[in-house]
Amino acid sequence: MSTRARIAIENQDETVDSIYCHFDGYVDSVGKTLFEHYDQEKLEKLLELGDISSLGESTIDTVAYCRDRGEDLHFKSFKNIEELFEDGFDSGVEYVYCLTRHGIWLVGRVESPMVNYLAEILEEEGA
Repeated sequence: MSTRARIAIENQDETVDSIYCHFDGYVDSVGKTLFEHYDQEKLEKLLELGDISSLGESTIDTVAYCRDRGEDLHFKSFKNIEELFEDGFDSGVEYVYCLTRHGIWLVGRVESPMVNYLAEILEEEGA
């Protein structure tokens, strides 16, 4: 069983670019990895890979559909963060992660309309 997630970055013009991640989208897995290992520069390199099967601590450790499996390159853009958290839960996505243009990680969950700071959720869950 997979737990799907969308990983996104807010650009300086407030648009958002994102990719789909198929496995381990939970806060204590993908969320923790993003928070601990991905700053803006590294996240931009990750998004260049397009949709991914699983997230590693680096782009080398990440399994990307296009680079590693020869599939078509896919990604999805949004007008802004609000649209991301309203419409980003397609394809069965359960978690949406976004690094804001100010360097703050946000997380949204399909079962909750609330968008939270990822750092606070990691702390609450002891991850």
